[in-house]
Amino acid sequence: MPPDASVLSTSAPEAIDPQVMRQVLGNYPTGVVVVTGRAPDGTLLGMVVGTFSSVSMEPPLVSFMPMKTSRTFTALRECASFCVNILAADQSDVCGSFMRPPEEKFRGLRWRAAPNGAPVIEGVTAWIECTWADVIEVGDHYFVLGAIQSLAAERDCLPLLFFQRGYGRFTPGLLMTSDHRSLAAAVGVAERGRLELERLASELGAEVSLLAPLGDEFAFVATAGSSGGTTSPPPGTRLPFAPPLGMLLVGHPGAPSAGQWLDRVPASAPQVREAAAVQLRRTQERGWSLTLHGPLATALLDELVDAFSEPTRTPDNERRLLEALRRMTAFHEPEQIVPDRSYSVLQVSVPVCDADGNVVLVLRLSGLPGSSSGAEIIAFVDRLRLSARAIERTLPPVL
Repeated sequence: MPPDASVLSTSAPEAIDPQVMRQVLGNYPTGVVVVTGRAPDGTLLGMVVGTFSSVSMEPPLVSFMPMKTSRTFTALRECASFCVNILAADQSDVCGSFMRPPEEKFRGLRWRAAPNGAPVIEGVTAWIECTWADVIEVGDHYFVLGAIQSLAAERDCLPLLFFQRGYGRFTPGLLMTSDHRSLAAAVGVAERGRLELERLASELGAEVSLLAPLGDEFAFVATAGSSGGTTSPPPGTRLPFAPPLGMLLVGHPGAPSAGQWLDRVPASAPQVREAAAVQLRRTQERGWSLTLHGPLATALLDELVDAFSEPTRTPDNERRLLEALRRMTAFHEPEQIVPDRSYSVLQVSVPVCDADGNVVLVLRLSGLPGSSSGAEIIAFVDRLRLSARAIERTLPPVL
């Protein structure tokens, strides 16, 4: 039975706020592809797309929906074919490459030509080369139908996903178990230094922790307090490898390279990236790290860290934590430590290295009572280094 016309509204719908629409629809995850082409003059073209979809098996068709205002798409339409490159979970940096000016998009990227000439980016999980079946105007986008000419799966790996304005990956239960095993192994190694942690915490009347790298993150793997208890984050608490965090581990096994670490600063904050590069260089030259108390309340930081460490965290949880930490940038790695000046210390850290000189753990001192002079900070660093050497003697030959 048709609905009663008397109860149907005839008024026009209220205007939809684009920001609200973007926020709401951002809760639906999409795959991430780069659509590439080669112009008649040989120019390489490419754009990041989050609207790719399979359409039909017979005939074989796929689709994507670029903005009408896209100059890259205008140029792509002149290409004889285009290639849909389905990015792998470890290729979020490729997205950054295609945010560069047109002449720089393929700089540093390895690629080969598909049968009809469109670029296939090395390392993608799969690619699909198409010719143009149709291009239809739909609102402020085009609806592009591609007729598949050739395709192949390249890597048996997880795809890159876009969710809540951030890049991530799908994590099957088996991989979550593997991640927990990595954390458990790091905790086991750290526990070898338990006696030294407790001795140091008791001597300095402070909190002492060990942190270990876990790929894109690092985690607390052991803690000790001066009274037997501790207010430090419990083992398993995670932090993101992104400026201004994790500097002592950057460039070592299990952690991102300096370039990867710096690339996690948003393109909209070049001054933060510049500051982070200076701080990273300073920390690596000193061989220790210092963070002072900043404008954010400790309780707020703890709340953000706890949300990030939850297995059910979302990109928004990570974004809020990183935004808060970037507000603390000026309080990380001060350039000079004046001996007779007082400082409100949040943490002092030194590296713990394996027999090959690789940083495998970070020894962190926090919860210091009151303020500390510059001379006391240097003394803390020297004492931490003694404990780091003691912990290094407990490490197994291979982590």
